[in-house]
Amino acid sequence: MNQRGVALLSVLGLLAVLLVLGSLVANSSRMESALSGTLGQGARAFEAADAGLNLALGDAQNFVQLATRCTDLETAGLAIAGDVCVQFDHEGPPPPTIKVSALRFKAFFFDMDATGTAAVNAASSLEMEAARLGPAQ
Repeated sequence: MNQRGVALLSVLGLLAVLLVLGSLVANSSRMESALSGTLGQGARAFEAADAGLNLALGDAQNFVQLATRCTDLETAGLAIAGDVCVQFDHEGPPPPTIKVSALRFKAFFFDMDATGTAAVNAASSLEMEAARLGPAQ
């Protein structure tokens, strides 16, 4: 009986199985790498939108004018892509969480919308409401 032929076929079969497993692992690694890149870009877009809201909160001019004011984040000096818009919504009594007299103060409420973008068409949008207190008249 020829035992060498059986050993050769066994080794070739084992190599074929290992080759298939290796290609599956390589493909899985490639997909995981692509997904982590996409998640990273999504996180960058979210951070850009968050930076836009912080920029809007920090700019006192946004809460003086009772009109819509939009700012491009790159034009504002940030090294990120996106924009933020601040729009006057309404005026009313101060929020109850702020312990001031509603007879002496009124609140001006503003809506803020920020959009951040990153590579591979990643985008994130955030919304926030802010209030500025002023004297009641």
